[in-house]
Amino acid sequence: MFDLSTLNAPQLDAVKTTDGPLLVLAGAGSGKTRVIAHRVAWLIQQGLDPAAILAVTFTNKAASEMRERVADLAGHAGTEVFVSTFHAFGLWLLSQEHTAAGLPRRFAICDAGDQQSLVKRCMREVKVDDRAFDPRRVLWQISKAKNALKKKIVPRPEGQGDDYDLIAAEVFPRYQLALRAQRAVDFDDLIARPVELLKKDAALRAKYQARFSHLLVDEYQDTNLCQLELLKLLAGERKNVCAVGDDDQAIYGWRGAEVKNILRYDRHFPGAKEVRLEQNYRSTGHILACANGVISKNAARKPKKLWTSAGPGDPVRVAACEGEEEEARFVASEITRLRGEGRPWSHFAVLYRLNAQSRPIEEALREAQMPHQVHGGSAFFDRAEVRDLLAYLKLVASPEDENSLSRIVNVPPRGIGDTSVEKVHAHAVAHGLPLLEAFRQAERVEGLTRGAPEKIAEFVALLDRTRAAFTGGELVAAARRLVEELDLYAYARSSVSSAEAGQRKVDGIDGILRSLEWSQGRDRKVSLAAWLQRLALDSREEEDPAAEEGISLMTLHASKGLEFPVVFLVGVEEDLLPCAGIQGEARDLDEERRLAYVGVTRARELLFLTRAKQRVKRGKVLPRTPSRFIEDLPADSHVVVDPNAQAATPAEIAAHTSSGLADLRARLAAAGGTG
Repeated sequence: MFDLSTLNAPQLDAVKTTDGPLLVLAGAGSGKTRVIAHRVAWLIQQGLDPAAILAVTFTNKAASEMRERVADLAGHAGTEVFVSTFHAFGLWLLSQEHTAAGLPRRFAICDAGDQQSLVKRCMREVKVDDRAFDPRRVLWQISKAKNALKKKIVPRPEGQGDDYDLIAAEVFPRYQLALRAQRAVDFDDLIARPVELLKKDAALRAKYQARFSHLLVDEYQDTNLCQLELLKLLAGERKNVCAVGDDDQAIYGWRGAEVKNILRYDRHFPGAKEVRLEQNYRSTGHILACANGVISKNAARKPKKLWTSAGPGDPVRVAACEGEEEEARFVASEITRLRGEGRPWSHFAVLYRLNAQSRPIEEALREAQMPHQVHGGSAFFDRAEVRDLLAYLKLVASPEDENSLSRIVNVPPRGIGDTSVEKVHAHAVAHGLPLLEAFRQAERVEGLTRGAPEKIAEFVALLDRTRAAFTGGELVAAARRLVEELDLYAYARSSVSSAEAGQRKVDGIDGILRSLEWSQGRDRKVSLAAWLQRLALDSREEEDPAAEEGISLMTLHASKGLEFPVVFLVGVEEDLLPCAGIQGEARDLDEERRLAYVGVTRARELLFLTRAKQRVKRGKVLPRTPSRFIEDLPADSHVVVDPNAQAATPAEIAAHTSSGLADLRARLAAAGGTG
């Protein structure tokens, strides 16, 4: 029997409440993952078939951690629990029921880049210039409609909506038709399509309700309407649903998450019991007092008050700097001072509301030669060289994928210009042909320049050779031969000016090959289509800042779920935190307050809140107003510090840097001497 003595009273209550709906309100740092793992292990110990438990969360990292903890507590039986992300579960269900869903056995998943390409194509079909209107915003409206289970977008009445309403209404049906033509789904379909199936088919619904008798949902505050509907359909009359979350950390409203799902939990699952986890195991008392002060001003919330038995710790430091450069230098000097106490670089994190705020911080840290990483920049799967290779592989797995075909028809350059491609497109539309078939008929396409049909025929022959090479099951070898035949390494290097940038591109190509090799190493029978499906899900994952050595710089959104001994929350000013409305949307002050709360609760030992008294915007020096959130800090839990008195001098920073470099050289010399 596993040990329950490490749990506090509310945690134990949450673990042992096994029948009926349960809402576990888990405050920041309150041991949420421990409770989830112990609850699953307790269910198994009480005799429940582990295969009857479905536990869903939002990231592969969270699912993997949950899987490991359950297995540690419950042994081999714990490995039989279905632990998954929402989207991976939806993929599994659609794969099981692909015939009922009208999908092939191995269907494709359009990633974010594919979706944008499709939207652009559909915008062109309705004669909307994607340079004048942002395709991402159109896609956001389509995603919002899907998550609300809508079949069409109805523009708002004149004067209430905007041009994007009209564009999205026209593009939506064409976008859906394009997905069907490619025998593909997008990320939203991975939830919406299972909901449609379970709603319309009572027998299918009964089948999955019988399969999963107990549901557990992590980060419940991040669910949208579609995910809630999926849970209700799976739960059936038993309603053995345990939702774990924190409405105070609901910060993804812009993604479609509905904080109302957790605030109105008992309406969706009547008779639900509530358990509050308020003891914090992460932060000091003063940090928690400031967090409580900020979040308590939100009216629509489940009342909670974080506390700790670990003592008050140092008060939160609040600093008002002259400008953003002075703010950045203050951060660098405080890190210098704290490094003198023996803290490693990884102890420090700088958080901000908007990515644009990182520039002066980066410059100050670079000047002081402090190692740092900016997280949340250009994603691996958005890199051109990665998308080029993936487009070839997607086309091998799914010849109907016209997005991928259009992307790589002239990559690397083979003399097939945009004009020729447009003429082939027109031929395909005029004759009702799939695009690849139209390419096969290039000699019949009117208006092609001399030599174009032959070049297109060579390209089609390359695709046929590639597809044949993959039929033998040796996916890695076939992929490497494709890279060699296309000479993708040389093409990637030639697209940039520096050797360093070229090597990064080569590394991107190798990263895809290694992923395929790793996947086939785990399962010799894995298909290219199955690997691409998994990769499409993985492309949504956030990077893990904790895996890097150095000071971490990231947005407040990216920091959720992480913790650091020392946190600098910069730009605590009106119009930054809380942020002004973005893209004309009214700002959600409740969500902005929750973002501030998330930022404060990332700190374990020391927290700095900094702001600038003025900032330069479009060449003008503008005064800045302190954030209203600063007024909510308890007087006895924070101190106002003078950044000029606190700051290390440039000479001190230079001396620290010189000392650090000397120490590094000595260690390298010692290592070389013993090698």
